[in-house]
Amino acid sequence: MRSCRKMLMAVAIPFAASGWAAPSWAGTLNSGVRGHVLYGPTCPVQRIGQTCTRPYQAMITIRREPGNRLVTSVRSSSSGYFSLRLVPGRYLFTPQSGHPFPRGAPQTVTVHRHRYTSVTISYDSGIR
Repeated sequence: MRSCRKMLMAVAIPFAASGWAAPSWAGTLNSGVRGHVLYGPTCPVQRIGQTCTRPYQAMITIRREPGNRLVTSVRSSSSGYFSLRLVPGRYLFTPQSGHPFPRGAPQTVTVHRHRYTSVTISYDSGIR
């Protein structure tokens, strides 16, 4: 048991110190991002009580700022949600876009110690 714990710490600490996303089994990291990806508009005319967005499954690349170092990428679920453990710091979230649509804009996200930051990534469908 002790040797397993030492091995876990030997692997988890370098990941955390390097600014890379921790592996899912590295139970010591308690900060990161929880996000929701939306796609819209989905209708040309929005009526009262009608929503013109829907959840979207997308690939998002995460880079550490400053330095633009690739950390990881994440795919949202079919319901548009994702969750990712990250060490505290600033990150650039870049949604993979279509040509020309759907299009998502990169955004900077700050992760704080012992907290999960909420983020919404919006894709423009191109409907006008």
